[in-house]
Amino acid sequence: MKKMTGILVILDGLAGRPTDLNGATCLERAVTPALDRLAARGALGLMDPVAPGVRPGSDTSHLSIFGYDPQRVYTGRGAFEALGIGMDVRGGDVCFRANFATVEERDGELIVLDRRAGRLPDGKPFEEAINGIRLDDFGVEFFFRASTEHRGALVLRGPGLSPAVSETDPHAVGVPVSRAEGHEAGARRTAEIVNAFTRRAHEALRDHPLNRERARRGELPANAILLRGAAAMPHLRPVTDEYGIRGVCIAGGALYKGVARLAGLTVLDVPGATGDLKTDLRAKARAALSAREDSALIFVHIKGTDNAAHDGDAQAKRQFIERADREFFAPLLADLPWDAVHLCVSGDHTTPPAVGEHTADPVPVLFVGPAVRPDGSRAFGERAAGRGGLGRFAGRLVPQLLGYCDLGPKFGA
Repeated sequence: MKKMTGILVILDGLAGRPTDLNGATCLERAVTPALDRLAARGALGLMDPVAPGVRPGSDTSHLSIFGYDPQRVYTGRGAFEALGIGMDVRGGDVCFRANFATVEERDGELIVLDRRAGRLPDGKPFEEAINGIRLDDFGVEFFFRASTEHRGALVLRGPGLSPAVSETDPHAVGVPVSRAEGHEAGARRTAEIVNAFTRRAHEALRDHPLNRERARRGELPANAILLRGAAAMPHLRPVTDEYGIRGVCIAGGALYKGVARLAGLTVLDVPGATGDLKTDLRAKARAALSAREDSALIFVHIKGTDNAAHDGDAQAKRQFIERADREFFAPLLADLPWDAVHLCVSGDHTTPPAVGEHTADPVPVLFVGPAVRPDGSRAFGERAAGRGGLGRFAGRLVPQLLGYCDLGPKFGA
């Protein structure tokens, strides 16, 4: 039996609505000859990332895509962010995803002016100042690391900590930074620590030399840290153990690397894989082609589609899909040995630019490979997927992909 490789490509926030571009989605309006040729070879369907009517987060949708039940194993996003950056996370730690933000102090409150500090291009120069904060008076340690753009992660370590705390990100501008509250008695002390960290982070950042320079250039200062997604370390059985395989991850964003690491995949260092609209898609394609030699599962995450959609820019989303078709899918179409590969292309959720947020709509799925029965599709898009031979199903793309590759244990006698 020929050795098979499964390649899963997730275009983040890929799906849309007819409100995107004059009655059609960004994907439907995009010119995608490579994806359309792949669709003609394979079969399409619609996937509910978690379940019908559930508006998924990127974390819960990826857990479901990998075959886990997020209702059972999900503990929060913070742990995935920290693991994805490469931070040491231990049992008992509480992890948060973080945003650098711009605030203004008014009457003792920190008023949010921009939740992303003008989409800060790099938070690394501020790391040392943040890690210079002391929380000794609470008897805890903490570790902060910046990741891509305005993002980062915080890990609290010490006795008696609880992830059952509310976030400090108000998800709005012109309002105060939210005070963390404990959702249960044991979490009140953790909430106090989070609120102290928030105030001390602002004090450490407000007069930072780089922020003074940013102000001189007319840019927004990164003078606050907003925290969300409090989480303890989740316990997952790695997919690689379940199937007895080696898997790799090619991604720029910390969340996706974190989920992949917990699933047992090795995260590859791909120069230029930045997790934004400027990511080097050709480098990702080359890495996927090279990884096929010794990996049964290759997971590729592409983020730019979601970035453009969250910014409400339908044309930028359409253009990025077209660039992904030229620079990523065309090389795969040309160079993969199609008698030894199964490919799955999908999204992790729907992000219509008119909404600017995740919605509960299903996303299109394409499977192509020697074991896939073609369904007569001629284009890759939401409406074409609704007519496809795979029907509509929830999550579990990785188990289906590896099933086409004849990998995995048998259930039953």
